[in-house]
Amino acid sequence: MHDDPWHFSRNALAQQVLAMFETGLASALTFFAPRRMGKTEFLRKDITPVAEAKGWKVFYFSFLDADATAAQSFAQALAAFAKGDGLLAKVGKALGRVDKVTGGAAGVQAGVELRGAEADDIKAVIQRLAKGQGKTLLLLDEVQALANPSHKTFVAALRTALDMHKETVKVIFTGSSREGLRRMFSQANAPFFHFGQNLPFPQLNRDFTDHLTTVFQRTTTRTIDPDSLWQCFVDMGHVPQLARSLVERLALNPTLSVEAAKTALIEEINHNRDYLSDWSRCSALERILLSMIAASTGAFEPYGVSTREALAKSLGVPEVPVPTVQSALRSLTRRALIFKPEGRSSHEIEDPMFREWLLTEQLPPVS
Repeated sequence: MHDDPWHFSRNALAQQVLAMFETGLASALTFFAPRRMGKTEFLRKDITPVAEAKGWKVFYFSFLDADATAAQSFAQALAAFAKGDGLLAKVGKALGRVDKVTGGAAGVQAGVELRGAEADDIKAVIQRLAKGQGKTLLLLDEVQALANPSHKTFVAALRTALDMHKETVKVIFTGSSREGLRRMFSQANAPFFHFGQNLPFPQLNRDFTDHLTTVFQRTTTRTIDPDSLWQCFVDMGHVPQLARSLVERLALNPTLSVEAAKTALIEEINHNRDYLSDWSRCSALERILLSMIAASTGAFEPYGVSTREALAKSLGVPEVPVPTVQSALRSLTRRALIFKPEGRSSHEIEDPMFREWLLTEQLPPVS
């Protein structure tokens, strides 16, 4: 199904997901996981071939680099997909407003630029998919980009269209921002409130690192200690992309040890992600809260008396009122640095690598 020997198949999970759609148990699923956890690879290399083998038409679109034109870009790409071979055929009123043909949209070797309201466009396009192409599976990656209030009308139209045609058009959403997904799916006034099932993306186990050691040996005729690679995977937060990058480094540098490769990789990621800039943009109170949240192993009570006394002592002030703490936590949440899981009183660091950085880096003193 693919020519990537390093890919670790999640065929069983893909079959399980497709079975939920084919039996009518679900029409929409949302997978959450931080970035680099393998969501996109799962969609492209596991779900797609399994679905296509079962007769589904599969459309993939990533909102990862989407900006203010995310809704329009998505509508254009989906329109091109819906048109199939008849590139300039009309799809309801929406595709009657074809402005120009462009190349390479979301894996379809053609694009359609539309004039007018994207909300109307998306309804017509999904209707065309439902009536003209049989079973269709939409894979919408990093969909939290649509949580921007500017897309509210479009998202509402998208939900309406998917609701109307849920028997034949199924959808998998993924996201790496829990706050963004909360605004999309969990708020009572959100257009996608309780739309489908929200699932954590399953974490990979030791079978994954054992697969990497096997492929490494087959590719290089050298060996990696499987216990060491598994421990590195655990130390790096069970992030598949990091484990694979580590193995690739070892393949290119025969003298490098597993531990040295891990250290160099983490340093490079921390530098590229520029966590220090995130830290420097935080207020003194926000920095202390981040450190406290990162260090907490259980429930963290940010508004408790003991916590606020510790905050006041660190800041050198007589008192830190509850509203001040609330304001700081809201600010950190808006910037996707922390997140509070639904039903829990304590916060978590959004990015597990940022949490590791907070715990291990020699941070500048709070001032």
